[in-house]
Amino acid sequence: MRKRTSVINFEKDIVSIVETNVDDVTGEILSRTIERLMEEGALDATVVSFLGKKGRMGQTVRVVCERNSAEKFGQILVEETGTFGVKTTEWTRLIVPRKELSVSVEIGNYRGKVNVKVSEIGVGYRIKPEFEEARKISEIEGLPLRQVIELISTQAKSQINIE
Repeated sequence: MRKRTSVINFEKDIVSIVETNVDDVTGEILSRTIERLMEEGALDATVVSFLGKKGRMGQTVRVVCERNSAEKFGQILVEETGTFGVKTTEWTRLIVPRKELSVSVEIGNYRGKVNVKVSEIGVGYRIKPEFEEARKISEIEGLPLRQVIELISTQAKSQINIE
């Protein structure tokens, strides 16, 4: 068994979970539902498939949101999916502390700033570039997104003096 070298000092908050099960909704509608939930301020939104009653394939749509907005997101689920009800609960969320920084990058012909999140995990650091910014550079430069994310991370690492 490996011994931990350090402890993560998590931040904590309480979030609401709003979910519903559906078995009569198309993938296109579910895609739009997730899109709308995120546009309306959900912290996260997911769809997971399951095998339900009478052998029907179905999906659970789950929304993580601020505590005071469960009814708002319940209404969106009813409007978008046609479900007849939603379930809600509250969960404690453990959050890895992070800093958001802007770093200069040079990738191909692209020169500019990119936002990254930096967190200390154990004895090391994790750098996560802002997805939409990395995707835009990927499209502009015609490079695979994975490669762009790695290049941003490497350049950010050298600028913020971490190993």
